[in-house]
Amino acid sequence: MLLSVLAVSCRDGKDASGSLVVPQVQYELSGGAGHYDYAPSFIIDEYGIIYGFMCENKNPFEIIDYVYLYKGIPTEDGYVWQPGTQILAPSEKGWDHIHICDPDVRALKTKYKGKTYNYIMTYLGVDQWFNHNQIGLAVSETIEGPYIKYDGNPLIPYEGLDTWGTGQSTSLVKNDSTIVVYYHNTGSKTNYSRREVILNDLDNIRLGEQEDIPHLTANSYPALGRDHLYMVSEMRSDGYEKAVPTWVGDLCRVARMPLDGDIFAEEDPWEVLGYVTPELSGFPRNHNPGFLTDEKGYLPDEDLLTVFFTTGVLGDDWLWSYDLYSAVFDMTRRK
Repeated sequence: MLLSVLAVSCRDGKDASGSLVVPQVQYELSGGAGHYDYAPSFIIDEYGIIYGFMCENKNPFEIIDYVYLYKGIPTEDGYVWQPGTQILAPSEKGWDHIHICDPDVRALKTKYKGKTYNYIMTYLGVDQWFNHNQIGLAVSETIEGPYIKYDGNPLIPYEGLDTWGTGQSTSLVKNDSTIVVYYHNTGSKTNYSRREVILNDLDNIRLGEQEDIPHLTANSYPALGRDHLYMVSEMRSDGYEKAVPTWVGDLCRVARMPLDGDIFAEEDPWEVLGYVTPELSGFPRNHNPGFLTDEKGYLPDEDLLTVFFTTGVLGDDWLWSYDLYSAVFDMTRRK
């Protein structure tokens, strides 16, 4: 029954009807009463420890985004999540003094002010409500922080004051000096872009040309496989109910394309693998998804794709229902 529903929902991409994978969905963590959690970036290390970076408000029922880290410890009974720790805050003034959000952490050695750092974080900052979002950079010696903001921010600026801007970034490490940043961009022809950025020396950052990518929604987050580029995207089904909140979707779609494929092709190149749906999560809103990856942005296991996403209810309490769930797609069922 579920597959027949998916077959008529969100027809973007190559819906491989009959071979879509239905994920196993479960609750993971919450910031507690009066707190929201969303826009996750989750990294698993060689010991199986998971580091989850996300947006959360510091004070209960106050809508100001900070960056928090939740650390997941593997046990015989599954993961145990430690309480969240605030690791980055809005500045007192400047380009990111209203909110900061959408953290994405990667392992990349870089020099900054005579010191070597091992981790970078791209994040969204904004200096007015709703519009003029821009992408900034912070660095740390360890994955858990402390993270220090780059004083040349924003890394990927946006000039327009009356439109949303740039943000919701995910970086993939290309080599020892270079990352490829994928991000929502209302200044592009397609609303979604990527750039190569040389970052091994912050006194000599080289920002590549903007490349606009079609066939993707604003909240789309990539990960690398051996032969494929994977993408998880927040989407809206054909029967999407336009109730508050109208600005987040009801589906999370997992898709992939060959690494040597044409991401800019006129014909949609994405092969759809499966969805998170309201029927699976139990919630009408399922949004801001991200893959569990290693420190470089590679999938740890292409047979078991893990997506973290945020659920939400309809009505006045929508924001305070933002908790983190996971969806595991067992790709061996597709073979």
